[in-house]
Amino acid sequence: MTKSDKEIADYLGKNGQIFCEELHDRSHHFFRTLPHSYFAIACAISLSWTGHAKYDDDFIFYASAYIDAAIAKDPKIAKLYSLRFGEEGLDTALTNFRIYLNRVKNLMPDFNVCSIQDINVLQQRLLNKLTVFRDNGEVIGIGSWLFLGAFKIILEDQKRFWQNDGIDAIVMPTGLEVDRGIVRLKNEGYSFMKDFDLHWLEENKGTLSDNYATCIMVHSHIVKIAKISGTTALQINSALYKYGRKEL
Repeated sequence: MTKSDKEIADYLGKNGQIFCEELHDRSHHFFRTLPHSYFAIACAISLSWTGHAKYDDDFIFYASAYIDAAIAKDPKIAKLYSLRFGEEGLDTALTNFRIYLNRVKNLMPDFNVCSIQDINVLQQRLLNKLTVFRDNGEVIGIGSWLFLGAFKIILEDQKRFWQNDGIDAIVMPTGLEVDRGIVRLKNEGYSFMKDFDLHWLEENKGTLSDNYATCIMVHSHIVKIAKISGTTALQINSALYKYGRKEL
């Protein structure tokens, strides 16, 4: 029997909270113990959640150091740890995250004490910078999905923001599993999905700005579900990952 709008929203909110706790427990020690920049560590972890790389401690150690420009490239790493997008896809992501971070390090706040508004401003500033880097050919292979991934990892680590009213302003990534979860909700006929256009989830060959605008539209519907459940987009986004895999 299909749940009501409120029942499914509460179900996703509850299970998303549990999953966020699990994700926090899995990754928090990296931020506590690794000597590299916070953002480099977030980028490294995000590559495991996008399916670029195995979620392996040795990979996170290497990737965070490499993205932070603390070590030279090890050509064996991409072959050893690559998953969904192959060796070339992982190598491209690592190389361009390193180039990208090197150009924006001066913009980074102290993530352990900054406000949620600081992160919101950072997201927009980094988007503007990335647009210029891509247009100039300085950075390739980092689109809206990879760009947003690090922000979700940051919010999952910073539990102090989980009850903050401003957290929903931070745009979350989707990806294959979350997209499947959204399609499932749409097909199940929930009223909060009536105005959701499934074409928004199709791969967009347009500019970074175009793709990001689509991400905002998808995120706004995730926020809508969060408001019904009294949780946040972070929890709903995390639950949709499992909902798309039919683990919920």
